[in-house]
Amino acid sequence: MRPVLLILLSLLMAAQSPLIGQNAYTLATDHKITIAGSSNVHDWEETAKTATGDASVVWNTDGSFTIKSFTLKVTVKSIVSDKGSIMDNKTYDALKADKYPYITFKMLSVKSIAKSGTGWSVKVNGDLTIAGVTKNIDISGMVYVKENGKLSIDVSKALKMTDFKIDPPSAMMGAMQVADDITIRFKLNYQMK
Repeated sequence: MRPVLLILLSLLMAAQSPLIGQNAYTLATDHKITIAGSSNVHDWEETAKTATGDASVVWNTDGSFTIKSFTLKVTVKSIVSDKGSIMDNKTYDALKADKYPYITFKMLSVKSIAKSGTGWSVKVNGDLTIAGVTKNIDISGMVYVKENGKLSIDVSKALKMTDFKIDPPSAMMGAMQVADDITIRFKLNYQMK
């Protein structure tokens, strides 16, 4: 009789946990997406103000998880620079914003998930589309589980603009040349739907 009682008690506790099983998530508004680079004149940073995304996560009874799906869509014309509107417009032109209004990432597979300190080290593979060009890339970063099962994601990825057929912008009649190398950093919070 006692083993049956323990099994029933375990099932009851699992049923009350909001984390056990599969959960759908959506990107919260408190995200920070930055693009950083340099030029022959100064370093620069841009921030994307508008983004949407969804994720699906399967939670295990031991607190570990499997990411089933993950998407992110950034509105190109929400990207603003710390150097003013001239750079903003150069960015929109370089990214062909009128024709391709979004930068998107769609996860295709999870390569690894491992406990690391207070979070989880995660490596995923997916398709990143910028200016109409799609590249398959690996992205590594940290995932932290917060209150109410909220997921906090911190990822950084170095890229080259020319890999996406983007000509690095120039200004001042070519006197200022933007370097090809950029780094995109995602600090995202996904909350349960």
